[in-house]
Amino acid sequence: MRVELMTDILGDNDAAARENKQLFDAHGVLAVDFMGSPGSGKTSLLEQVVRSLDDVTVKVIEGDVATANDARRIEEAGAEAFQINTGGMCHLNAPMIARAAGKIDLAATDLLLIENVGNLVCPAAFKLGAHFRLVVSSIPEGDDKPEKYPAAFRGCDGVILNKLDLVPHSPFDVKKFWDLCRQLQPQAVQFATSCVAGEGIGQLSEWLRRQHSQLTGG
Repeated sequence: MRVELMTDILGDNDAAARENKQLFDAHGVLAVDFMGSPGSGKTSLLEQVVRSLDDVTVKVIEGDVATANDARRIEEAGAEAFQINTGGMCHLNAPMIARAAGKIDLAATDLLLIENVGNLVCPAAFKLGAHFRLVVSSIPEGDDKPEKYPAAFRGCDGVILNKLDLVPHSPFDVKKFWDLCRQLQPQAVQFATSCVAGEGIGQLSEWLRRQHSQLTGG
């Protein structure tokens, strides 16, 4: 039956995710999964974070259906990037991350940032072994995204509201958006960012730095 098959798939994935997390813990690597719709600005955010955290070693796994365009952008920003092309799959999974991690010098890595495939449905079901999952949403997408994709927002550890510079040009209700987020996941950390204006990048980067320090006891 389809339900049994999906249960088996998710069970195998969860087991691989636990192994990934154990691997990251053993090397003192903070892994963070960035999930969001196409065009939400995930790559632009990661570029800014990489540039901001120039005193720690950041490496990035880029997930896309096709092309290595985003990986090239990340490397131009100053971080080593590892491309995963899913060949049509709408999400990354834990075995993919395990294979990519095998190519990374984890002993020489502080932060491992994972940009998931642009999607707010499929990725929500597949744990990767990351310590945190952050959902990126943006002003042009509308303030009802949490209502439309509750699983993504309910299962996250943090929400990044991106492209704040577009608020004056949009009917986006910021208060409504954050209220919806809190209803679904009241414990989620919140960031408001603009890659154009540089707003909020420092707070996001410092949060990442702090989480790594807590992981390693530094």
